[in-house]
Amino acid sequence: MPPGERAALFYQRLDDVYDMVSDLLKDSIRQGEMCALMYRDPPALLKERMKARGLDLDMHPSIVLIPVTSAPMDRYSRSVLGEQMRTFVRQAKGMGYSGARLVLNVPEELSAQVPSDNDWQDLDKVREELGMTVVLLYDMASLSPGFLLNALSSNPRVIIDRMLCRNFYYIPSRTALQRDEYRDLNEQLETIREERDIREEEGRERSRLIALNRELQEEMAQRRMVEFALLRAENNLRTMLDAMVDMVFMVDRDLRVTNGNQTFVRYLESIDVDVSYEGKYVYDLLPGAPTGGRELIEEVFRYGYPTVVEDHLDIHNGRLEMEFRLMPVKMGDKVDRVVVIGHPLNTTPNEIKDIWEKTDMMREELLDPSGPAAGAMERCPHPVLVTGQGGTLISANRALGQELGCTPEEVLRKGNAYEFLEPQRDDDGAIRRISVNGRISIPSILKRPDGTSRQVMCYITLVGEGENARILTVIVEDR
Repeated sequence: MPPGERAALFYQRLDDVYDMVSDLLKDSIRQGEMCALMYRDPPALLKERMKARGLDLDMHPSIVLIPVTSAPMDRYSRSVLGEQMRTFVRQAKGMGYSGARLVLNVPEELSAQVPSDNDWQDLDKVREELGMTVVLLYDMASLSPGFLLNALSSNPRVIIDRMLCRNFYYIPSRTALQRDEYRDLNEQLETIREERDIREEEGRERSRLIALNRELQEEMAQRRMVEFALLRAENNLRTMLDAMVDMVFMVDRDLRVTNGNQTFVRYLESIDVDVSYEGKYVYDLLPGAPTGGRELIEEVFRYGYPTVVEDHLDIHNGRLEMEFRLMPVKMGDKVDRVVVIGHPLNTTPNEIKDIWEKTDMMREELLDPSGPAAGAMERCPHPVLVTGQGGTLISANRALGQELGCTPEEVLRKGNAYEFLEPQRDDDGAIRRISVNGRISIPSILKRPDGTSRQVMCYITLVGEGENARILTVIVEDR
């Protein structure tokens, strides 16, 4: 952002905004600014989220963390806020920084302390005079619609998809303009005072225009509320699609992908295809899928009836049989888009199937150590470990000890599986999990004592219930 700019960022979920906050803080560091970040999360969680995005807050003294809960909201006023901005900028320049930046996760309580629009205009004049950069974050899930609408209409710039954009809903202050209009009107009335009929006609016309203008403003406010509600509905739909386990994407009449959920994006990542899918031909994004399904998709566009197709996709360790449901989306009488929902069938590659069969045997051994499955864990050629819910080591087989260059007893003395087994995470810090037919596998990194590491796939099974539940993990090299 250019120094001295003011912008707003509206978000649906707090997790969605961490990338943008990280970019704003990095931009502040690049421009040599001192930055105050007012946040809602616990400090440890905030630092962890920022560190996952390549920004260690403890290494940058130019970034000052201020929890919103510690700010004295009941004592703020225009004069207090203005003086705090001046003090902050003087402090920044006194310490050798080029300027100051404020990134504020706005609480609704702040609006009650400085309610006048003129007060906020005066504060913005102070900000412009100081050349201070301000970014205001608004949580659409927790703030009231009235407060959000007022915030939307009072910020000249908004951040959309990491881009600083002009806000078309911004309504600039017209206080000064109205004073000029009334002064001009009084001067005109003085010149035509003797023409009573004309003056009365102008008064009636002015009243009519004021009423029309009031109706127009109310209509514009209603339209903004509708557009804002549609934006929230779209964000809710995106959240719902991303929560689905099945792969979902949408194609237009040229068979180009226009939308997709996180499961679809993760599949593209797993086959090393560029995840920037919008506008790309569907069979360029799914190179392993047979192109014979094109005729079926074209029939859905032509006739508008749902279709179910059984096909397959290439995955990192074999072929995955899929059921694809093709659902038409109509605009009037014409099919405009087709939604594709992909669900894995009850088939898995032979190697994975064999691993799960061994896992079921070991699970039976844990439930009944003296039963017919006794010794299954030691007979398994793959490294196996059993842990508690927090990763506490309970048991390990000989294959795991050989992999780590020690005995199973020495493995257990490490205390926790996270000492040598680290799950891979997405950009938002969440652990990556792959679910096929209710079976969970987690891509991970196995770290050896000699400092080397390799990528593995961990096949996870829960054994038992409640506080005594254990986690059985089979570790297989990820090829």
